[in-house]
Parts: sequence; structure tokens; C-alpha cells
Amino acid sequence: MNLGRRTRDTRGAIRWRRFQHLGATVEYPAGTCWECTRCTICCQDTASHKRCIRILPQEVSRISLETDLKAEQFSTPHLSSSPYTHEMRKVSGKCFFLRDGLCSIYDARPITCVFYPFFLNRTADGCYRFELTPEKCAGTSHGREISEMRFRRLFALAMGRLSRASEDLAF
Repeated sequence: MNLGRRTRDTRGAIRWRRFQHLGATVEYPAGTCWECTRCTICCQDTASHKRCIRILPQEVSRISLETDLKAEQFSTPHLSSSPYTHEMRKVSGKCFFLRDGLCSIYDARPITCVFYPFFLNRTADGCYRFELTPEKCAGTSHGREISEMRFRRLFALAMGRLSRASEDLAF
């Protein structure tokens, strides 16, 4: 049965597929389809969800270089979610960099944005798991099934950025 274009077993539970990456077990939802519809719901607050776009230290630096803005112009310190050190500022509930319905820093956007509509979680048994964000993204009912290769690339990107963030915070 295919509910919400994600593969579910006969009890309605999501079926997870797995792969190994550098000794880590990674799970992702089987049969999930997604394509960005450019609705910008991921870039702004909604009635049911206050958006928090967390930013890693090297992402703050890259955005500063790309935009010639100081960190405090586009972000605020966010120290409760290590290794993330900043949170994106919003203007009228929308991301500071959302301009005319488009991301003005798309190539330098934080990993939080790259991952949307997913987030990476750690399960009780130590696996990494890609889970869908709790709010409903219109894109999950569009497009083709997300391939294992895409999840592999996202995981490698996360490990690279998170390890650099941990190194930055160690100094």
C-alpha cells in the first residue's frame, strides 16, 4: 500500500531502507517522492510551525563571504543546539534571504535548508535516520522517488559539515 507516496507495510508503518557509510548505518524512508514546488513554506513561519533555520559556524562564514554581510546582520547566536551556533534572522516571519519567492543565497544555504523536507536524527540503536519534517511539504506529493544515492550524498555532506563544525568548536 502506498500512503502519502511513501512505502508503508500492511500495518501502516513506514518501511525503512538501510545503507552503510564509513561504518555508520543510515536509514531512509522507502518510496518517498519529493520535488520542490517553490512554495517557500520551508523558508517561513506558518500558523502551526515556527521555522528555526540553524546555521553551522562555517556556513555563517560562507554566507558572510558570499553576501558581504556580518553574521549579526543575518543571524542571531543559537547556543542550545551544538554544533549549530547561529539561527537565521527572519523578516516578517520569513527567512532573511528570501527575496521575491527565491533564496538569494541558494548556493551557500545552510545544511538545514539543503536537507528540507528531511532532517537527520540519531535512533536509540545508534543508526542515523532521515525523517520527514513534521509540517506538510507540498513537494512530498510530487516528483520521483528519492534514490538511495541522493540520501548517500546528503549523509556525506552532513558528515563533512558536522565534522568541520566540531573541529571549529574545539578551538
